[in-house]
Amino acid sequence: MLDNTKVGNHFPEAIEFEWHTLTKIERRLIQVYRRLSEQERKQLKRLTELLAENPEEGLAT
Repeated sequence: MLDNTKVGNHFPEAIEFEWHTLTKIERRLIQVYRRLSEQERKQLKRLTELLAENPEEGLAT
């Protein structure tokens, strides 16, 4: 997966090729995600799952 910081020896040129097909914002999001702590990643995962399940509830303030 592209957000994985460790890349094995299996087809590194394919990984690099896939990286270039991403938009600038997608590459930026992956870079920011890699800087998050494990706790922050868990919180982000819970938030995105909640928004994906109930998008209308996430917009209500």
